[in-house]
Amino acid sequence: MSEWKLDSVPAEAMALWCQALGDDNAIHVDAAAAEALGFGPRTVNPGPTNLAYLLNMVMEARPDRLVRSVEAAMLGNVLAGDAVLAHGTWNGDICDAQLAVPSGGVVLKARIETNGRDSYDGEGLRSQRL
Repeated sequence: MSEWKLDSVPAEAMALWCQALGDDNAIHVDAAAAEALGFGPRTVNPGPTNLAYLLNMVMEARPDRLVRSVEAAMLGNVLAGDAVLAHGTWNGDICDAQLAVPSGGVVLKARIETNGRDSYDGEGLRSQRL
């Protein structure tokens, strides 16, 4: 079993994720917009960011592997300030992973398949195909 945790999801990082993702939904950066839509008084973490937490866990657990494929189902929301816990069970190169928040249970499930190292570029950064 693998685990990865973040004690508090930073609201400030959500704006950076939105910029990188091209996501202009106000619920990610404006607490008033999130509250007006029924999410409560905190901003909502973008879904791909939640998936990145699971990928962090996989990459820390298997640093000699690369992600080959991801199948995911988003089941709930992560809000600014939430603690998140990623955990996964391995069967060979496949990790069945979940992301949970203490207040709301499992918010994301994914099956993440890995394979051997692909390649490195000249700067020592890993290149991968998803």
